[in-house]
Parts: sequence; C-alpha cells; structure tokens
Amino acid sequence: MKKLLLMIFLAGSVAFAQAQTQRAHKTPEQKAQRMTKVLEKKLALSADQSAKVSAIFTKSATQMDSLKAHRSTDRKANMQSRKAIMANTDASLKTVLTAGQQTTYASLKASFKGRMHGKRGGHNVAPEQKAERMSKVLQQKLTLSQDQYAKVNTILLKRATQMDSLKANRSNTDRKANRESRKAIMTQTDADLKTVLTADQQKTYTELKAQLKERMKNRRAAKAPTAG
Repeated sequence: MKKLLLMIFLAGSVAFAQAQTQRAHKTPEQKAQRMTKVLEKKLALSADQSAKVSAIFTKSATQMDSLKAHRSTDRKANMQSRKAIMANTDASLKTVLTAGQQTTYASLKASFKGRMHGKRGGHNVAPEQKAERMSKVLQQKLTLSQDQYAKVNTILLKRATQMDSLKANRSNTDRKANRESRKAIMTQTDADLKTVLTADQQKTYTELKAQLKERMKNRRAAKAPTAG
C-alpha cells in the first residue's frame, strides 16, 4: 500500500513539474498565437491580417528567445537589441494594420506600459491606466465604435496627463488658480469629445457626468462631520 501511494505521489509530482515547465517555456509559436488572439479581439483582424500578424509575432518571439539564450553580459547592449526587435515588429505590423487599428494598437501598448509602471510604482496610477479605464466605461455606456474608442482614449489620455502635470506643479497658495486650471482641462476635454460623439452619445455622456457629480456631492456630504 505504501509503495502504491509513493508511486501515485511520484507520478503526480512528475505531471505537475511537466505542466509547470510547459507553462514556463512556451514556444515562439505559442507566444505568437496568444498575442495574435489578443489583437484579433481588440482590433477585429481579418483572417488574412491574423495570419500575417501571427507570422510577425512568431518571428519576434523567436528572435527574443534567441537573444535570451545568447544574451551578453552587457545589459545596455541587450536592451538595445530588444528595442530593435520590438521596433522591427511594430514596423512590420504597420504594413498590415489599418490606420484605425494602428491607433488602437498604440493605445494598447501605452496601456500595457502604464500597467507595468503602476506595478512598479505602487499605488500611483499611470495616465494610460486612467484613460483606459474611463474609455472602457464610455465604450460600454455609449456603445462606441472601434474608431470612436481609439479617439476617445487619446482624448482622455491627454486629459489624464495634463491633470497629473497640474497636480505635480499645483500652487500651494492659490487654490482658485488650481481650480480654474482644472476646469479649463475638463472644458477642453468635453469640447474634444463632442467632435467624436454622436448627438445621442453626447446626451448620454452629459447625463453620466451629472450622475457622477451627484454621487461625488453625496459622498462629500456623507464624509462631512456632523454637529454635536
């Protein structure tokens, strides 16, 4: 009985180790397939585009694996080689994607970079993350098209970047000036969004803003200290 249990335990351990190894060492084709599926969903790729994108990512993943296997002790050289591979990949993708898809792809890359920055930076949320989060809300609430989503994300990224800059350089004495600067950024954002949204979407967006304003007002009232 003890031998049988030992054999079962060993067999299970081997199977687990094999599964871990397979997950840790994906082939270039597997990596390319995973990334291609992401872009198929995010960019609505055609069958022909998917095949070409998969080939591009397979080449990129193969080069990255080769670089990892033969990396130099010179970390700067390794980084430059990695950047060169990524630049070539982006250049190749540019020949396959439409202008709208390229814009969305650039937003996806910025979003990923923002998430990585957020992980390294702790609780600081990058402008890319803020823009992506709000863009997804508006995509759901306003039923944005792919082209609208890309444009809205660009507008909100600009706003988030400006707001972060304002926060970092705000005056410690002139609160009114800070408030006016914030209002100016919000006004410009609304004007930019108006050029992208339809009349019905604009109406829904205005209603969403009013609801958000009301929630914020109620939240501040709930936090306010009571007399006595």
